[in-house]
Parts: sequence; structure tokens; C-alpha cells
Amino acid sequence: MVERRFPRTSASLEAIYAYVREFLASHGIQEEAAFDVDLIVEELFTNMVKYGVGGQPEITIGLEWKAPSLTLRLEDFGAPPFDPAQAPAVDVNRPIEERRAGGLGLHLVRRMADRLEYAYEDGRSRITVTKRVGT
Repeated sequence: MVERRFPRTSASLEAIYAYVREFLASHGIQEEAAFDVDLIVEELFTNMVKYGVGGQPEITIGLEWKAPSLTLRLEDFGAPPFDPAQAPAVDVNRPIEERRAGGLGLHLVRRMADRLEYAYEDGRSRITVTKRVGT
């Protein structure tokens, strides 16, 4: 797994997108796959930034390619635990004015990912997403 650390700020998103694109290109994965991966990493990283109060100044993002699946791992040190797989489901069939605010991004992540795993150990949150992508 190739890993990089990014400052805990939404200003890191452009550098994260570039990191993802470079990784995908180095493995011959088509640019079209980047949209889904960008959305997943943006939602998870942004949640870590917003809700990881007390976390370390950097968040680690790792990428691994084992055809036909891409594994994306985000690690946050020192932040409180939050399992995105356990977030309340969003009823997308209800009128928008009847829905509670929030949760739609995680709903999309769960729909787009083939597998979503969470672990919390020794003050470290680890979210691992596996997604099949075309080459």
C-alpha cells in the first residue's frame, strides 16, 4: 500500500485528488474511475476533518491496487471513534423537507463502495474502502 499524509484541512483536497489521479494513472486505471474514488475520499476525509476533534494534524491516505479492486484506507490518529458504516441510513424516497440534515455523503459512499470496513484501536481510526474499478 502506498501512503501519504495530508494536513487536516479541506485545503488538502486538491493535493489528495492529484495523489489519487497519479496513483490511478501509474496503474493504467482509466480516468473515469477517479470520479467515484474522489467522491469517496472527499466525503471520508472531510468528515475526519470536521468531526475528528483532537486528532493529529495529519490524516494518512493509502492506496493499493489488486486488479480489479482498488483499496483506499484513511487513518486518523487521536480523534474520537466514528464508524461510517454505522451512520443512520438516509431515506432518499422521503421529500427533502422531511429528511434530517446530513448523512447523504456517507449514504453515497456506502452505495459506491463494494466494501466498507472500520476499525478503532489505540486511538487510531481506520476506514478501509474497497471498490472494483475498470482499467
